[in-house]
Amino acid sequence: MGDRNQTVRAYVINLVRSPERRENITAQLIKHGIDYEIIEAVDGRDLDLTDSQVTVDIAPSFLAADWFRPGHAACALSHLRVYRKILDDGYDRALVLEDDVTIPADLSSLADAVAQQLVGAEVALLNFDSPQACRVSRRDAIALPSSRQLVLPIDVSQPVSGAAYVITREACERMNKGALPVRAKVDNWAYFYNEGIIDRLRCVVPLAVTKDPHFGSTIGYNSDASLKARILAVITRHNLRVFQRIVVRRRERIWRRYTQVEFVDEQPT
Repeated sequence: MGDRNQTVRAYVINLVRSPERRENITAQLIKHGIDYEIIEAVDGRDLDLTDSQVTVDIAPSFLAADWFRPGHAACALSHLRVYRKILDDGYDRALVLEDDVTIPADLSSLADAVAQQLVGAEVALLNFDSPQACRVSRRDAIALPSSRQLVLPIDVSQPVSGAAYVITREACERMNKGALPVRAKVDNWAYFYNEGIIDRLRCVVPLAVTKDPHFGSTIGYNSDASLKARILAVITRHNLRVFQRIVVRRRERIWRRYTQVEFVDEQPT
C-alpha cells in the first residue's frame, strides 16, 4: 500500500489513434512537473459487438439503450484499465485524466490537497458539467489551494464527467470488483453511489480542469455517415480554420453553460 502523503500520480487515458491529444496533454504535464503514465484506451471502433467474448463484459440493458454507442462501453473499459493499474502500482490515491483537458499550473499541489481529504471509496471531480447549475452545499466545504473548495453536491446525479478526478484505492477496488459487466456510463457517478460502489462523490469548485474546446469527443455520438460527422471530418481534414474557430467557440459556449455552480445551505441528499 502507498503512503498517504505521497504525491498523487496522474494516469492519462489516450487512444493510440489520437497522437495529437497525447502530445498536448503530456506537454502540459511535463511543463507543470506532474508524474504521469499514459494508459492505452479501449477503442470503440475495435469493439466487435457480435463477439460473445466482448459482449460478456457489457450488460444487455446497456447495449440496448437508445443512446448506446460502442464508445460508451470502450470509455468505461478504459477507465477500468486505469483502476486496475492503480491497484497494481500500489497507490492509495491517484489522479485520472482524459487526454482532451487543459490543466492548471498548480494541479499537482491541488490534487495532493484533494487526496489528503479523501477516505474510503471516494471520488473527487476536478471537472464536471450539468445541464442545470450544479447545486453544492456550503456545509462542510473544505478550503483548497488557489481559493478553491472541496464540496458535496446536493444531488449526486447532477455532476457528470470522467475527464479529471482523484480516486481512492478502495474505490478502485470496488470498481474493479463491481463494474463488470458495464451497466452505466463511466461518469454516471450517481449509479456507482447508489449501488454502493463508491461511498461519496465530491467536487472541486471553481472548476480546476477544463475541457479543451479544440478537441471533440471520441465517443462517437454521431454516425460516421451523419451530416454532422461528415462536416466535422471535412473541416478537420482540410484544416478549415475559420470553421474550426466556429466549432471551438460553440463548444466554449456550451461548456460555460454546463459548468455553472450554485452554493446553497441545504444538506446533501
